[in-house]
Amino acid sequence: MGNAVTILPFDDTFDVEPEESILKAVLRQGRYVKYGCKHGGCSTCRAHVVDGDYRLGESTSFALSDADRDAGVVLLCSTFADSGDLVVDVSKTMDDLTEEQYLAGHHVQEFTATVDRVDLLTHDIRWLGLRLNDESAMSFVAGQYVEVAVPDAPDQWRSFSMANPSMESGRVDLIVKLLPEGRFSTALDQRLKVGDQLQLRGPLGQFGVQLSHRPMVMIAGGSGMAPILAMLRDLAATGNRREVTFLYGARTARDLFLVEVLQDLARQNEWLTFIPALSEPNGDPAWNGETGLITEVLARHLPSTTGWEAYLCGPPLMIDAAVEVLTTSGCKDRHIHFDRFVPSG
Repeated sequence: MGNAVTILPFDDTFDVEPEESILKAVLRQGRYVKYGCKHGGCSTCRAHVVDGDYRLGESTSFALSDADRDAGVVLLCSTFADSGDLVVDVSKTMDDLTEEQYLAGHHVQEFTATVDRVDLLTHDIRWLGLRLNDESAMSFVAGQYVEVAVPDAPDQWRSFSMANPSMESGRVDLIVKLLPEGRFSTALDQRLKVGDQLQLRGPLGQFGVQLSHRPMVMIAGGSGMAPILAMLRDLAATGNRREVTFLYGARTARDLFLVEVLQDLARQNEWLTFIPALSEPNGDPAWNGETGLITEVLARHLPSTTGWEAYLCGPPLMIDAAVEVLTTSGCKDRHIHFDRFVPSG
């Protein structure tokens, strides 16, 4: 006998396939709930289990506290029905989700794209530029991501945030960190070349600049640069006047990239301050910038974040540490937006 899930407060019931997450079942039905990374890292798809037996995937270990688990809080992307029916409520965790939005679904399209740029940014980070072949461009919001099919393995997909602004709807630019023995990483590093074809689908996720008048602090590490760069370029193109401080953390000087691009963007836009920092400068005589963990740099430059809005992209440990510093210095939880980057090779 199969399993079924009911989504409250919309009282919508449908089947869940074996080993299918609740989020996948929702999206398969053409419904829409809030979600982000789909890997248990970003906490966007939080919900309450009202009734039924379920199990959680291992990827939720750092995204859900013991108190969350005791209260029946789950992440839909990593929740699986164990037996019988499951009742899940999103009314409190997604309180601004309307029934109209839920029933309208989230329109994700598939595209074929041509590789038009493969650049080395650092020893382990590459820029992958893709031009969409389809006549209909992809409409997206800066901060969203796409899934790209692994070459020669079309049933395997990898998630990457877009680095290009939303007005460039006919292309997709990605900043990809190479992971040892990762299938997509190996293809990108060794085989992919200009002119090759790739399949992708999107846009996905809800990470993006919120409409407000608050000053913004943006913090990123590694390939977490991608969505921040897209948002900054969008802000520049739309005449932004809100103050923005962008802190980018790297280990050593060889891990820094696009520094001149961001410095130029800051020179052209007085509202932007760009601060790169090295956590392990190792006495590099050529480096005269900030040093220390990016959270330490944050505390030095913004001892009070009361009234600020924050956007964080990078490894889970960096995100968690930055959230603690921000809330301690006055930033409200509801004004902190983040995208945890879970390794996807």
